[in-house]
Amino acid sequence: MRFAEEFWLWVVPLLPLAWLMLRAADRSAAGRLKQLLGNQAASHLEAANPRLRSWQRFFLLTGMFWLLMGLARPQWGASEVTVTQQGSDIVVALDISNSMLAEDVVPNRMERAKAELGSFLNRLESSRVGLVFFAGASFVQCPLTLDYGTADIFLKMAGPDMMSEQGTAIAAALKSSRELLAKSNEGATGSGFQAILLVTDGEDLEGDWEAEAKACQEQGIRVIPVGVGEEGGGLIPVQDNQGRPAGFMKDEQGNVVMTRMDLSKLEELAAIGGGSTFRLGVDGLAGDRLFAELERLGRRDLEDRRISAYQERYMWPLLLAFLSFAMRLALRPRRPVQATTVEAGLRRSALVVLFLASGFSLLTEPATAGITPPELSEMKAGLDRYEAGEYEEALVAFESALVQAPENPAIGLAVGEALFQLERYEEAANEFQRVLDLTSDPNLRAEALYNKGTAQLAAGDPAKAIDDLRGSLQMDPDQQDALFNLEVALQRLKQQEQQEQEQQEKEDQEKKEQEEQEQEEKQDKEKQEQEQQEQEQQEQEQQEQEQQEQEQQEQEQEQENQDQQEQQDQQEQQGDMPKEEEQKPQEEPQSELDPEQLTKEQQEQILQALDRDEEELKRSVQKRLKGGKPKSGKKW
Repeated sequence: MRFAEEFWLWVVPLLPLAWLMLRAADRSAAGRLKQLLGNQAASHLEAANPRLRSWQRFFLLTGMFWLLMGLARPQWGASEVTVTQQGSDIVVALDISNSMLAEDVVPNRMERAKAELGSFLNRLESSRVGLVFFAGASFVQCPLTLDYGTADIFLKMAGPDMMSEQGTAIAAALKSSRELLAKSNEGATGSGFQAILLVTDGEDLEGDWEAEAKACQEQGIRVIPVGVGEEGGGLIPVQDNQGRPAGFMKDEQGNVVMTRMDLSKLEELAAIGGGSTFRLGVDGLAGDRLFAELERLGRRDLEDRRISAYQERYMWPLLLAFLSFAMRLALRPRRPVQATTVEAGLRRSALVVLFLASGFSLLTEPATAGITPPELSEMKAGLDRYEAGEYEEALVAFESALVQAPENPAIGLAVGEALFQLERYEEAANEFQRVLDLTSDPNLRAEALYNKGTAQLAAGDPAKAIDDLRGSLQMDPDQQDALFNLEVALQRLKQQEQQEQEQQEKEDQEKKEQEEQEQEEKQDKEKQEQEQQEQEQQEQEQQEQEQQEQEQQEQEQEQENQDQQEQQDQQEQQGDMPKEEEQKPQEEPQSELDPEQLTKEQQEQILQALDRDEEELKRSVQKRLKGGKPKSGKKW
């Protein structure tokens, strides 16, 4: 058996790893659930069946395994088949003379020709190919074969050092190629289906190539010349014994040899066979033009081969994969019938409690036949009313029985059940607590804890309900209603905590916004107070400035009045002077300015007048600097 697509087999080891990862995820989930709900956590899962889940997982992984096997395409049942190979015969005649080392094409003619021929072999299909190398002579390097890899290996070995006789003997190359094709054509009918791909630079130094070209044409062999190099030519590099560059090749006279591609001779050669010429660098040997030329050769039966053919068997693993996935989908859990609400579960439990209460009363009845305890008749009447849905009348009957037997815990349970149905949850919880204080019976305590927890859950206190329900399950783990109510209590507690958290976040946000608003108001108030203080300070400064100006004006007015009074006094004194002094010529005052001619009193008066003028000038300058106008009216 073998696989056609072995890649998919590397994916198969990942399936056990996936199984281990799923097991680890199950254990982690079970641990978290047990931490949350206790030892009875598995009972909280609806339709949980670990064995069923294991089988589902087994069929899932099995289906994936067979699916990967189908994708890998298994094959077995080998049979031998005869295959007839059809195609044509092509001989590649490669020039390996020294002129092929010229570097007029990159990297040189030889390497460029081998690269192009390698691409040609990679694209060639259903044809035999042979190799003939030539220079001054020719030889067969590789006979006709369908093994293109071997032909490519021989092609890469080509080089001028394989020939001791140098030159470009095209005639010898055509002859060797024609003989190789004739040998492979023995026993074949008809001609054609054969071609010679002549790869050379066209410098024919020896041989009668026209005669050989005509001989090929007569035998139905197509000659396709391929030119290598440039018509402008190039130098031939040489190397010393150590493989280092030693200049360029020279002739016997010491002149550097220039080799050129002779395109005209190649065109003449192609014309003899009615074909066309190709050039490396212009027409790639792996191009469509060359292969279209080869397609015109036609095809013939080359050889018959017997090969081993395997039959595809992928449909069997795919069928097994389909069956595994179908089994995985067919496995479904059965849904148990259980209460869907807290009230329904409590109601079913309440009926059981009432029957227990009745049975407890029957056990306590006296041995005297025909005598029925009064509390038992009240319990029966209350049970009838309870079953009829008349919870008020049932409560009255149960309370009457409780008055007659206050220490009977079963009657207390019945009273609590009736209170619960009347939605008096707090009173019902208190009554169930009283029953817990009265009895040590595990069954009654378990029932009382369950009913108390359910009442507290209905009253909106899931935290207390969780404690009581867990206590009831510890005494009686088989209570499915208690498990269901515990799960509801846990969900409501989680919702309540989320609501409280959201409410707290909302209050914190509102408080933060209120504080920010108060802070802004405080800042605004402080800013207003600061502006008001600045305004009052400016008004005060303005008032002080006006007061100072007013005082200064008063002083100036007083000084001005004083100056006027002094001037009047001076004028009066001058009025008493002799008339002859008043009638003196106008030139005399100039003589009175002479200090030597003035009396002492006159000098003192002039000095006092100058002092007053100086003081008045100072006050006027200060007034102008403050923006006022002088009061004296003088122009200085």
